[in-house]
Amino acid sequence: MAKDTAARTFKDILGKEHCYSCLGCAIGSGEMELPGGVIYDGEGIILAADPEIPIPGFLVITSKRHIQSFSELTAEEITEVGTTIARAEKALKELGIAKEITLVQEERSKHFHIWIFAHHEWMKEKFGTGISYLRDISAYARQNASEKDIEAVLDAVQKIKVNF
Repeated sequence: MAKDTAARTFKDILGKEHCYSCLGCAIGSGEMELPGGVIYDGEGIILAADPEIPIPGFLVITSKRHIQSFSELTAEEITEVGTTIARAEKALKELGIAKEITLVQEERSKHFHIWIFAHHEWMKEKFGTGISYLRDISAYARQNASEKDIEAVLDAVQKIKVNF
């Protein structure tokens, strides 16, 4: 699959500006320094905190290859993705970071990734429940993040790394 060559600029949760034609490729290749670092660097995937949305335990699995869909994964990658999801969910729950998660994989971003979205009580109180609120919750977290929130994200990454 051809990569989209249009550059995209964004600021990560630490305020560092990045510019890439494909964020997934930049993450998968190690070109982008991720806030808190990589939690898991596997054969075909990377697991890290979402670099744009400051929610403790909000993790992203990103393919090292430039593919768009789950259906394009090899059998080995499918196994690695499944094992990584299970390990990440277990870590989030054992560490008390989240009691529930939502998994999301959409193809519109043009690079395969899966959100492991950790739910917190404030989300339910402020937005209710259900997948339809994920974008609103993400926007709210990005617009209202305090230094304490950023520290909580980085702390969660370190705890998950140790547990992982």
